[in-house]
Amino acid sequence: MHSVSVKVPSSQGLMMAATLDLPDTTPIAYAMFAHCFTGSRFTPAAARVSKTLADSGIACLRFDFPGLGQSEGEFSETTFSSNVDDIVAASEWLREHYSAPQLLIGHSLGGAASLKAATKIASLKAVATLGAPFDPAHAVLHFADRISDVDEHGAVTLALGGRDVTISRSFLEDLAELNPEDHLSKLRKPLLLLHSPIDQTVGVDNAQLIFRVTRYPKSLMTLDKADHLLTKEGAAQRAAQIIRTWVEPYLEPENADDVIPEDVVEATTIKASKYGAAVRGSSHSFITDRAKSQGGKSLGSTPASLFASALAASNAQSIKQAAIEKRITALKDVKVTISRAVSPDTSTLKFRRKISLIGTFTEAEHAELMAATKNCSLEQMLSPGIMIDNDEA
Repeated sequence: MHSVSVKVPSSQGLMMAATLDLPDTTPIAYAMFAHCFTGSRFTPAAARVSKTLADSGIACLRFDFPGLGQSEGEFSETTFSSNVDDIVAASEWLREHYSAPQLLIGHSLGGAASLKAATKIASLKAVATLGAPFDPAHAVLHFADRISDVDEHGAVTLALGGRDVTISRSFLEDLAELNPEDHLSKLRKPLLLLHSPIDQTVGVDNAQLIFRVTRYPKSLMTLDKADHLLTKEGAAQRAAQIIRTWVEPYLEPENADDVIPEDVVEATTIKASKYGAAVRGSSHSFITDRAKSQGGKSLGSTPASLFASALAASNAQSIKQAAIEKRITALKDVKVTISRAVSPDTSTLKFRRKISLIGTFTEAEHAELMAATKNCSLEQMLSPGIMIDNDEA
């Protein structure tokens, strides 16, 4: 995958700093990620979930809400409702410049905002939340002892996440006026709630309350042993993998018309590595790259190793086919090992092959199975300048 930096206009026209994580192949679909309260697009949950989704074929836009991260504006001038509108604005930008989002993911308060924004984004096919509070006013509980400062001064400045953040009276009043059941009951999208049972910031009972109010199809899944911010190694990636598997039936693949015919293979260079390429066939796709010692990034198997793999697999298939056709039932398994051999003749590409036949055979059966490699379709395609030496098993 690779990432590009973009600027996205907010609902008020401020420029929000954003990152679009893209797969190296044509995206299956586009998604958006709304970060947690006073966080940014670089928090572990936002960055790692988005990148993992991109690795699996789903492009994901993550952005900083106004007044946070690298975006324009003052956080003190924002509200929960304006954040909801900003998510909708970002979805419009994504639709105009790339493709309309089919999946919306929100973390913590960003999850609560996503649940409301989802009722306003027609293109969405599904919504997922991570550690989202049932009532967005839950955010107030973390500084309840400073509420009197808001009453006296109209705002309160708090140190959150290593920076000073000003919480305004309008922010708190907006939260206080919100009734989550109003918009949750109107949500008509498949919903996935991911929550850690040991979350000390937003208790898991919040997920249970959201689940109770929303409509089917909906799922509630545990992120075991994860903290609220998903900072533990592997937690965010695991969440992304769960989301990717869950959302599959709901997506409308955008690359469905880009079909590769059978027996045709296409390799397209990728931006993630100088020599990397995305290889697509009629039913499978993968990344190939050079080793780091050869100037690549080792993002996938090298062409030479893919060739050796194909040769080994083709040999094994030919032997299995012969066993079926000749009714040699004693064959239990086949193991073919292909390695590159050093040849003094640089004009000849040489491989060493070792074939292990698992089972008890007569000499005639063994010879019949070994001879089957001569019928290997891939081997028949090799040029005269490529030699294969057999090692006796």
